[in-house]
This record gives sequence, structure tokens and C-alpha cells, in this order.
Amino acid sequence: MNGLLLRPLPYPDPDRIVRVLERLPSGGASGISTLNYLDWAGQNAVFEYIAAEAGWNAVLTGGSEPVVIRAARASAHYFDIFGVKPAKGRTFRPDEDQPGRDRVVLLSYALWENRFNADSAILGRDIVLNGNAYNVIGVLPKGGPFDRSAVQIWTPLAFQPSQMTRDFRWLGASARLKPGVTLERARAEMDVIGKRLAGAYPASNEGRGVAVDRLSDVLISPDLHTAVTILFAATAFVLLIGCANLANLALARSISREREEAVRAALGASRWRLIRQVLIENVLISVCGGVAGAGVGFALLKWILSLIPPYALPPAMDVAMDSSVLLFTLAVAVMAGLLFGAAPAARSTRLRLVDVLKNGGHGTTSGTAARRMRDALVIAEIALAFVLLVASGFLMRSFDKLLAIDPGFVATNVLAAGLPINPEQHPDPQELNTYLTSIRAAVKAVPGIREAAVTSALPLKGWGFGMQYAIVGRKSVEGAFRRSAFFKIVSPSYFDALGMKLLSGRLLNDRDTTSAPPVVVINETLARREFPNEAPVGRRLLVREILPGAPELGREVAREIVGVIAGERITGLGDEISAGMYVSNLQSPTYNLDLVVQAGMPPLAMQKALRSAVYGINRDQALSDVRPLEEIVEQSMAGNRVMNVLFMFFASIALLMAAVGIYAVMAYTAVQRTHEMGIRAALGASAGSLRVLLFQDGMRLTLIGFAIGLAGTFLVVRVMSTMFYGFGPDDAVSIAVVAVVLSGVTGLACLVPARRIAKVDPMKVLRR
Repeated sequence: MNGLLLRPLPYPDPDRIVRVLERLPSGGASGISTLNYLDWAGQNAVFEYIAAEAGWNAVLTGGSEPVVIRAARASAHYFDIFGVKPAKGRTFRPDEDQPGRDRVVLLSYALWENRFNADSAILGRDIVLNGNAYNVIGVLPKGGPFDRSAVQIWTPLAFQPSQMTRDFRWLGASARLKPGVTLERARAEMDVIGKRLAGAYPASNEGRGVAVDRLSDVLISPDLHTAVTILFAATAFVLLIGCANLANLALARSISREREEAVRAALGASRWRLIRQVLIENVLISVCGGVAGAGVGFALLKWILSLIPPYALPPAMDVAMDSSVLLFTLAVAVMAGLLFGAAPAARSTRLRLVDVLKNGGHGTTSGTAARRMRDALVIAEIALAFVLLVASGFLMRSFDKLLAIDPGFVATNVLAAGLPINPEQHPDPQELNTYLTSIRAAVKAVPGIREAAVTSALPLKGWGFGMQYAIVGRKSVEGAFRRSAFFKIVSPSYFDALGMKLLSGRLLNDRDTTSAPPVVVINETLARREFPNEAPVGRRLLVREILPGAPELGREVAREIVGVIAGERITGLGDEISAGMYVSNLQSPTYNLDLVVQAGMPPLAMQKALRSAVYGINRDQALSDVRPLEEIVEQSMAGNRVMNVLFMFFASIALLMAAVGIYAVMAYTAVQRTHEMGIRAALGASAGSLRVLLFQDGMRLTLIGFAIGLAGTFLVVRVMSTMFYGFGPDDAVSIAVVAVVLSGVTGLACLVPARRIAKVDPMKVLRR
């Protein structure tokens, strides 16, 4: 909670840093075209600095084998926006984001340590990236956001003449507001600029505006914000259950110490002194528990972070147990001690001294007020435990449903790897396709490998592109108001390599080349959206051409729909299947590709053979992030798994504490009612009727707790249903299972003391 939501970003004046993107007619945000960005930078009067950035794959050569480095290009003032000072050397000069002056590079501290052995002499040297020499000018600071980032090197973003377009959106941008400029003023001015550009360039900008948001609001998605808040609420529920337990125990102890407190009062102790003694004792217990809890929490934090995939959390967010967390823990411990010590402290001031001293501290009951307090605490425990158990049950069922989902592809024995290709080494698109075909053939020839394919995006890793389209024969909508669909460039073998299901028509094949008519395969979501009452095969889609290696779009191409496939899950197993289309790399070449290999054995055993096959074609061809596709599927469920594990942990503790709490209260109540039970037995009550009497009292509290907990459950489930797959307030099975389990546990906790008290000898009781 502190690391993700409360702590300010680790930059100077973080509230002045904003994220700037293009705003779609639908209200969402997209990347920025080059010319739009340059107009924004030149026409605004609200930003002290604005800088664009774009990622790229750099291949570092010169060692024993090529290494893929995660890289980014950024405008000269990018690091000024974030107030970053290098640990060594310098950052970019203002003129180094110009063509011809951009062959300089900044290293992350982690890369400098791990790849270059923290060699200070690296400054001023050249390293070879994608076959070009880049001069190392600096090393970014250690331990900060740029050290935790996935990006390992930074180079200046120098726009080439071919990149000066308005219809290819490939940039992101960050900016720093000028002193005194509010977010509202910045939005208003950028809206004016956006409308001006939309009027001047309607073909590319009509309906598009400018989205300006604080960086802190962009980094944490609404789902992550809600998930962290829910987990924090769950810990608070567990803490409250613990406080209710301790309050009941403290009340019981205060009753046993009535004579001691009465003697203190009789000897002159003031009301405040009695209250202070009780509160200090309870706060001391709570603080000792808080110290132990901080140690356990430190270990659990390491465990939780180990469950989260690398780079899943924003690098600007540092989740650690720092001084603010420890101070918060101390404050919570003190407040918890005061909370569970308040009831016995208040009771210690309402004693009838003469009666207590006369009875010797052996009264028969603890009084109506104390009993009501104990009952209320038990009801609260059961209600809170009920909510946690139901939420945990729903999460477990949601996770089971995720595991049962058909992702639209077969991940078993499939190996995935990044295949970064340098456009300068393969400038001709046809030669590029020949090169890719040779790599596929070499990989497929490896014993044990059944199929090999290339794709612009791996399964569950997005689509690669998003394209607007029109349907030939229908009234066309122009500009930004056209419908969009995701667009994936694949080799024809992609569908067989992943075992994807054909619903109608045919798949792409090796005959779909540039000399053949342009074709496309669509998924069932796009087919349902556009052709609900007709067969889509044979219809044609108008889609702009993606020019390989250039951030611009070409002419509009009419592609015939030749097949419809079952939906492929793209961003997560629980996400809805997006509308999308697939085209062959033979007809639409591209450089940003991944390799997919289907093997007849565990894929990790094929890594060495895969690299050897690729190096046999090109010794400088790197492979990055080689891993089984099943690992990608597992990581896509990491967020659900973490929530599931933690809620099961919290719910188990809640169930245990609720059982202990109701057992303690019922056992204490039974002891307090020993005299009453002896009288009832002497008057003829059977042991069975005495057990039922006490058991009914405990189950009455349980049912009241159920009713309150059920009302709270619907509120919690309504919030969580927006975040998790198959999660809804109508899941009566989970509620029924929780009710049965909690009833069984609390029933057992009531039955044990009831059986014990029913065995008392009435004559012995009446003599006491």
C-alpha cells in the first residue's frame, strides 16, 4: 500500500510530471505520431520540458555471442523531466537528438555492473549495437527507478526524414509542467492545440485530442489500485478479528481480577490510574506482537515479491519495509492495544467495591453489560471471518475457472524466443522474408522440433499492431472514426505451431506471397462483430499497409478474408477475446518478431539446439528471453495467483481466530454459568438439555454474525467482480460452502464447553 499508492514518486516535484498521449474519439489513449509530437512541443506554453520516447531491441556484439539488450530512445530533455543525475558521466546534450549526433549511449547501473564489470574506463569507449558504434557517455544512478526499469540502455531519439508522418503512432511522451501551471490549465491548452491540428489535418487527426495525466495516476492501473486496497482491507479485517479475540480475553481476565482492582480502588487508586494500568498492560502486549509481526512481515514481503513476475510493478514504485512502514506498524500496534483494552479498562471503573470485597471476587456472573460486550465481539469476529472466507472462496473458484479456460492455443512443449532483426542488415523486404524462411527451415530441421513460426507478438503478449479498417461494399467511415481491430503479422506456420482451431475457410499458407492476392484470416470475435448474419469468407477488408522498418503507413490494401479461427487470448486468460486479424509476413514483412517452436519433448531441452540452428544461419543473430510458452501462461495468471494465495492465508487465519474466539467465550460463559447449570440439573434438567441450552446460545451468535457478514459480502464481491474472471455476487455455492464450514467450526467450538459443563455434579456446585 505504501510503495504503490501512498509514497510520492522518487523524482523532484513529482506532481509536475505528466504523461502526454493522443486521445482517441472513444476517450482512450494511444501513441503519438512524430509530426503531432513536434507540433505539441513547439506550440505549447505550459511545459518546462516535453520529451518523447520509444523502445527498440539492441543487439550487443563483440563478445562470444550476440546479446539482446532492452533499449529505449528518448529526446534530449528526457532526464531533465525526471531530475535524474548520472552516477558517472553525463546525460544527453540538447543537440544529441539530431540525426548524425545520436550515436551516444547511457547505461543502466545494473547493466554496467553485470555486463561491463563496473569498469569506470567504459566512459568514452564505443560499444557495438546493431552493427553500429555508440559512445558510452554515462551510467545512470544505482537503486533508483532507472536501475529497476526493464530498459538497460538509453540512446537519443533522432527523427529521420522517413519518420516525419502523422498517421503512424509509435511514440510515448512525458513532460514537466512549468512552475505554477496546474494540470487543468495544461489540459485546456493542449486541447486547443489538439483541435487546431485536427482541423488542419483531418485525414489523420480528426476526432483526436491530447490526453494529459499525472504520471502517478498513469503508472498504477485502476485494477491494481483496487487489488492493493482490497488486500489492505483484508489485513485490517484479520487485525480486527485479533482485537476482538484479545478484547474478550482481556474482559475475562478483568473479571478474574475484580478483587485486585477493588482493593486498589479502596486503597485510594483513582479511576484514571486504574484505566491507565489496564491500557498500559494491553498496549505492551500489542507492541510486543507488533515487533514480532514486523519481523514476520519482512519475510512475507520477500515471499510475496518473489511471486510477482519481473518488471510487473512500475519501476518508480519501490515496495520495501522502510521507516514509514515501521512507524505505521508501531502506531497500529498501539491503537490495537488501546482498542482491545478499552472494554476492560472501562469495566474496571464501574466496580461496586463493597459487593466485590464482600464476595471475595467470586461472583456468579459477570454482568449483563459485559456479556453483551462479549457477544458483540464474537458476532463481529464471525461476520468479518465470513466475509474473508467468502471472498477467498470466490477467488479460488475464479482461479479454477481460469485454469479451465481454453486460451485458443496449445502451450504444451512450445518454446518462445525474441528474434530481433536489424533493418540495416536486411533492408530489402523480400530478402528479409528469405532470411526468415531460412531460419524457420533450419530450426524445423532440428531433431525433435515439429514446427517453427514467427509472429509480431507472442500469445498473451498483445497483438503487435492495431489497425483501422473498412469493409469493401459497405458505406465507409473515414478518419479516426473507423473501427479498429488488432493486427498480427505471422508466418503461415503460426497456426499449426500453436494448434489453433480453424472454424471456416482455410489458414494462411506459403502460396500467399506478394505475387498472390492479399489475404487475411480473422478471429471469431471480429467475424461476429462485422458479419453476424453472413459468411465472412470471401468478403474483403480495407487496411492500410505497414511499411517494414519505417514508422509510417502505406497505401490502403483490400485483403480477402480466407478463414476464421477460434479466438486467441491476447492480454490474459480472463480477458475478453479482442477482435483481430492475421496476415502473412510473406505479404506484409516486418522486423519486430518473435520465434515460436513446437517440440516433441520438454522445450527447455531444445534451447541449445535452437541457438545452434539459428547461429548456423547467422552468427550475429541473437535470441532473447528464451522460455517455454507455458511459463508465459503461468505469468499471465500471477496477479490472480498472488491474490488467491494471500486471501487463502488471511481467510485461514480468520477462521482459526474466529473458532478460538467463540470457544474461549463459550468456555468462559459456561464456567460463569456453572452455578446456574447446577441449579437446573438439581431441578431435573437432563445433561442433554443443558448441552443444547449452551450450544443454542453459541449458534445464535453465529447466525447473527452470518447475517451481518452476508450483507458485507455482497459489497465486497461487487467490487471484486470487476477485477476477476467468473466472479459475481450470485455464486451461491461459495457462500453455502463457507456457511457450512464456519458453522461446523463454530459449532464444534460451542459443543466442547457445553459437553464439559453438562457433566458437573449438581451437589458439588450447590455446596460452593
